[in-house]
Amino acid sequence: MTPGHEVSGTVVEVGAGATVAVGARGVVFLVAYCGECRMCHAGGRGACIAKRGMVGFDRDGGFAEYVAVPERCFLPVDDRIALDDAALLLDATGTALHALRRAGATARPPESALVMGAGPVGLGCVLALRATGVREVLAVDIAPFRLAFAERLGARPVAGGAEAVDGVRRLLPGGPPLVIEASGNPAGQRQALDLLAPGGTMVAVGHTRVPLEVWTSRDLIQSEKTILGSEYFDPGEFGPNQQLVLDGRLDPAALITHRFPLAEIEEAYRLFWAGETGKVLICPGGIADAS
Repeated sequence: MTPGHEVSGTVVEVGAGATVAVGARGVVFLVAYCGECRMCHAGGRGACIAKRGMVGFDRDGGFAEYVAVPERCFLPVDDRIALDDAALLLDATGTALHALRRAGATARPPESALVMGAGPVGLGCVLALRATGVREVLAVDIAPFRLAFAERLGARPVAGGAEAVDGVRRLLPGGPPLVIEASGNPAGQRQALDLLAPGGTMVAVGHTRVPLEVWTSRDLIQSEKTILGSEYFDPGEFGPNQQLVLDGRLDPAALITHRFPLAEIEEAYRLFWAGETGKVLICPGGIADAS
């Protein structure tokens, strides 16, 4: 099985009965959704209950020159958007914008927000929050490189770890009304919930294998806080997300720090795991052909 789950490219061959034309530019939606379950009908195809696989996880993905994908997973890209930028409208900013929509923050942006974890999705959340009009965004992480990167994207950096709570409270004494938990770290999740302002919303996008203990009386009932889960995004959101790029409000390319040919993928992963990158693109056809 070939990995690689944020894929953009050009159609070179289609199967019988396909409606997509050869030469079409597009991206590959991660989830091979069923189109029939409750979540699919409710506009939550990224969280399909009966999904038929995930591209790059249990179906062949994009770390190859060619990849075969179900037609329903092909999302056309506007000709004015570069394909490498379009790939970042998937997990990096697509996940982020879906989380904001789940919280109602795209329709009514809060004055401030906190992002816990400045990895690729967390940085996408910073970019999305700024694009949707949130004036003050704080980002927490333990990696100095990623904190500096978040600051370049418009966030106020706060060092992670045991001192993170005090650091956030110095800047936002009343707590943020919106927290995006992108660290997937149990300690970070607990800090996020503790920092959330009364009546605020925490959206969890960072996966963890360790459960979070929630005291319903204190954490939810008395404070009227809300915890939401948010998984990927729905294909119906891709058009509006592209429009943010075309309107000049969202610049996915700002997340990119490195591009590597497929032959140098080991070096790409070394830098990524060292916390020394933003978004890294792997270009199977060569870097010159990435756009």
